[in-house]
Amino acid sequence: MRTLLKASFARLAAATGAVRRRHAGRLVVLTFHRVRPDGEAAAGRPLRALETPVSDFRRLLVWLRARYEPLALADWLAREAPPARAAFAVTFDDGWADNYHHAFPVLRDLGIPATIFLATGAVEDRTPFWWQRPGLADAEIERLKRLPAAERAAQLAAFPAADAAADFLTWKQVREMGRSGLVRFGAHGHGHGLLDQVPRADALADVRRCWDLLQANAPDALVPALAWPNGNARADLASDLEALGLRAAFGTARGAAAAPGAARWNLPRNDVDRRVAGQPGLWNWLLWRAN
Repeated sequence: MRTLLKASFARLAAATGAVRRRHAGRLVVLTFHRVRPDGEAAAGRPLRALETPVSDFRRLLVWLRARYEPLALADWLAREAPPARAAFAVTFDDGWADNYHHAFPVLRDLGIPATIFLATGAVEDRTPFWWQRPGLADAEIERLKRLPAAERAAQLAAFPAADAAADFLTWKQVREMGRSGLVRFGAHGHGHGLLDQVPRADALADVRRCWDLLQANAPDALVPALAWPNGNARADLASDLEALGLRAAFGTARGAAAAPGAARWNLPRNDVDRRVAGQPGLWNWLLWRAN
């Protein structure tokens, strides 16, 4: 019932032009994670809510492009000015290989730019994320996220190690996407740790290692921005991030922005999960709640 009410309200708002007026001269940044083949059997992977079937991904982007201007995040950051009209930017988190195999062909076909925020430990070291351990249920993952790192590591010892190196992009794939001119890359930390749960020096060292690897491996396809892992922003790194050459950082709060401005170190991004991507009736709601 709540979903139906949301869809009905947002459809009415769209029909009256209220949704588009809401975002006139503003950018709505969308966050995807994995893009998977259609009809794929329910695998034992965790966090499947963050996976979008490729046909849903394409349909949503076509729908968005008909209503909003697709904008490259790097161009918006460089201009430091509001977009000419309501705009959207596509981003991905982590650095999954399916971004290359399934999302990139769609972006190329539609001519829509995107930014992939890479957790470089996954790409450089082929290190699986801790939540990829076999047997971890989604509810357990959410519980473990809230624990201190040492306590979480101790509890994870009860689960077998993940063998998921093939899940991640390679630097060769990163460079190929970068040469297209459509896909650029930003920082997502090296180890994808929650940067507000470690000492300041450790958080900065993690971001610096990530940014150094990006500069070494894809220097011509970078977005000078960080996406805080899990959206866990901290306010005491702004000057250090700027000294590294970064110009903004993104969290996970819903919303839209005219220009980076004073909020540049915790800008909004709007998550697109499997349920929303697969229900066209919710797409206007996705935009409306980015207020």
